[in-house]
Amino acid sequence: MKIYNVKYFIWGIIFLAPLPLFVFGSIKADWWQWLLSIGISIKYLSVSLSKSENERQERIEKNYQGVSQKLFGKYVMIKTNLPWVITGSFFVITLFIRFVFDVIIPIWIAVCFVIVLTISVFYSIGIERKITGYIDKESNSNNQTKI
Repeated sequence: MKIYNVKYFIWGIIFLAPLPLFVFGSIKADWWQWLLSIGISIKYLSVSLSKSENERQERIEKNYQGVSQKLFGKYVMIKTNLPWVITGSFFVITLFIRFVFDVIIPIWIAVCFVIVLTISVFYSIGIERKITGYIDKESNSNNQTKI
């Protein structure tokens, strides 16, 4: 077995690390935690152990910045990281309100935050998929013209 990408292989092993803890009962885990750990590790291990998937990932990493700015403009980093921006903003604002004004944030505001966060996650995933799809399409058309 050949490892094509050591960085992704290490991340795959790191995400597999909780499984023995789940199995031996050191950490009580629900079914979704098992699936999440296994799924993420499979993604990283497949990139690290598959030559074609590793080449695809390298193409995406090499062309991502230019293609993303070409497709979505100069604020693409904010668009793709929108969930982190929203989470950080919400955290700072709620802490400020809590400690300065000594007001507890109502539950309906937290529910609205979760709804907005969910929408932003799907929006960011959509942008990421469009960018990688464009890179894959371009690389496939370049490979067909070379043949």
